[in-house]
Amino acid sequence: MAASDSSTRDTDHLWQSRLVRIGEAEYPYHYGVDCLDEIGRELSTMDADRFVVVTDDTVLALHGEALLSRLRPLGPVEVYSGPPGESLKSPSNLTECAEFCLAKGATRRTVIVAFGGGVPGNLAGLVAALLFRGIRLVHVPTTTVAAMDSTLSIKQAINSSLGKNHLGTYHPPDAVFTDVRLLATLPERELRSGLCEAAKNCLAIRPEAMSHLRAVVDEDRLSDADSMLWLLEESIAAKTEVTADDTEERRRGLVLEYGHTVGHAVELADHRRRGAEGLSHGAAIAFGMVVAAHLSRRLGWLTDADVALHEETAAALGAPTRTPEWLSISEIMTVVRDDNKRGYLPPSPGSLPLVLLRQLGVPAGAPDLPLVMVRLDEVESVLHELMSAPAALRTTPAVVR
Repeated sequence: MAASDSSTRDTDHLWQSRLVRIGEAEYPYHYGVDCLDEIGRELSTMDADRFVVVTDDTVLALHGEALLSRLRPLGPVEVYSGPPGESLKSPSNLTECAEFCLAKGATRRTVIVAFGGGVPGNLAGLVAALLFRGIRLVHVPTTTVAAMDSTLSIKQAINSSLGKNHLGTYHPPDAVFTDVRLLATLPERELRSGLCEAAKNCLAIRPEAMSHLRAVVDEDRLSDADSMLWLLEESIAAKTEVTADDTEERRRGLVLEYGHTVGHAVELADHRRRGAEGLSHGAAIAFGMVVAAHLSRRLGWLTDADVALHEETAAALGAPTRTPEWLSISEIMTVVRDDNKRGYLPPSPGSLPLVLLRQLGVPAGAPDLPLVMVRLDEVESVLHELMSAPAALRTTPAVVR
């Protein structure tokens, strides 16, 4: 993915645009502060016969009217909303949402508006990809994870009953529109969740940015507009490095899956237990990176200092650094075994492919395929090791619960 500036950032946080390129796909990413009017004006140029907004009930209650009031003058507006959380990314909701769009008169000129975090964004993206074999999609993210991670990809997927993101395709948005003021209103849990993805980019791709990230966290500047804009631009830059020639993120772009094998398993297992109260996506991924760091140290790659940096970073962001005591390791491993990266490497009994680091910013494996086979019993052993740590270290900060 490559990105180019089409305007100069200034102290007034004027409306800015960057052209995001992911292999052969490209789309504009517009962002600024207090820029919902600009978003409305951009949407008015799309000549849509109607807009279908896909969101969740929490986002709709918090920000719905702010967006809908700017869409209604442009044409008919329909809203599909459901309970927040991973359960929204289900095959039944995919069918329901697609049929809702058709029942409301969606055509090839309709624009699907993904409004919210990564979950409604993925549902909306897959619906847009499927309707009439592909209609227009725009993202208006309201979470740091969506603004700084999931919208910087053309992957669209929902969950199966076995695991995360098993059912999906590739469908680029026509545009992304981010008002960082919406991100600043997030609870601290969600702000930190997005920073966990930013930490992933620093550890796996751009370690030189880690000191700035830690300063943002340590100085409690999470909701500061300048910090948000820096984090957004840094996220675009990190993905630029690894997906410029990898449209489908099947080669070098797989480094973006760092921490996701165990992280997704913990996230899904926890949501099965506690629903929307489960660990945030970012917190689960941060813990997944801690597990990956321990595995890399066992293989003789990362140092004790590198592992400590992973744990200190996760703890600073309010993520668990020890296996969550309310989950069983068997629950986690059941989901790990069904990870969606199976098949990239030749199968090996009792093993699965993971993204690991040889050193900070340097993934293991081939340069164009950053995966290595790791024995499942080694993954399970690390989870046991982290669960058996002193109780004081296992306590999960309340921010991520």
